[in-house]
Amino acid sequence: MKICMVTGGSGGHIYPALTFADYVKNNSDIEVFFIGNDHKMESEIVPNHGYDFYAIHNQGLQGSFVDKIKAVLGQVGAILQARKHLKKLKPDLVFTFGGYVSLPVVLAAKSLGIKVVLHEQNAFVGKANRMSAKYAAALFTAWDEAFKDEPHVYNYGNPRASLGYNPEFNPKERNRIGLHDQLPIVLCVMGSQGSQTMNQIFINMIPKLNNIDYQILFVTGKLEYDNFVKNMPPLPENVFVEEFIDQGALMPYVDLLVARAGASTLTEIIAFDKPSILIPSPYVADNHQYFNAKALSDQGAAILIEEKMVTEDSLILKIDTIIKNREKLNELKSNLGGFKTPNVNVDILNKILEILR
Repeated sequence: MKICMVTGGSGGHIYPALTFADYVKNNSDIEVFFIGNDHKMESEIVPNHGYDFYAIHNQGLQGSFVDKIKAVLGQVGAILQARKHLKKLKPDLVFTFGGYVSLPVVLAAKSLGIKVVLHEQNAFVGKANRMSAKYAAALFTAWDEAFKDEPHVYNYGNPRASLGYNPEFNPKERNRIGLHDQLPIVLCVMGSQGSQTMNQIFINMIPKLNNIDYQILFVTGKLEYDNFVKNMPPLPENVFVEEFIDQGALMPYVDLLVARAGASTLTEIIAFDKPSILIPSPYVADNHQYFNAKALSDQGAAILIEEKMVTEDSLILKIDTIIKNREKLNELKSNLGGFKTPNVNVDILNKILEILR
């Protein structure tokens, strides 16, 4: 049996697909390969994880009117490229994790009579998955809010939810940064690329953190690190700045997370039982991070603050209030329990096998 995985555009699509692929590889004799864009991050990340990768070229509907017309016309070429790969490789199933690369592959699969399933990581369904849904035999979700009016919906969770149930309590990353084991740790991270707006707020916070009785780690993102360091004041004793961290390795030691609300981040928050202050990015498609954060916030499982409401003083006050309130920390942890999906990968695989029987 063979499964074609389709994913791309962002880590939020790519890493859940890779996590499921790893589960399939380690727990079955099913062969897995990937299709993705030739010019996006999946073209490097997927092969580096040891999977065969077959490229197509497809553009999202961004930019000027002319750019959008070119993207629409380019769909024909992308479908033909995907169809060529699928005819040669003959998968039993196409499993898409979203991103605009997925739609031409779904259309190619249907033209060849190949069954399709899809996974939506966000509470607000992305455009490609909305358009692909009518062709899918199953719609796997991580939130009740996604595809709630569609048939064949299975809210099994995000494949990466399984990672936190076997955490490796290895202090190597904590020790590399210089964090102490006797003080609470607050991690502030706005995604792998960082955020200019939030990084400026973090810089403004630094001179006001001289007397904190906890540790705070600001992760700037690779694109923002040099500018952050150039403009930041001297660091107080318990304040740390890093360009990039191994977040999975550090999460077991974090006491409070201040973060965006991408699907992968929220999955880690749930899996590792981490209290969080969520500041959704207002710059993402369909404002989907807000809906992700709201799904947790509505159940008392996270604190939601819109970016436009954040100042350095208000964020310091919110962090201080929560990190020093053991009852509030435990309440947030407890309310995360209803979102846990430790069996997500076995559930998805069993449903796929049922569809293929």
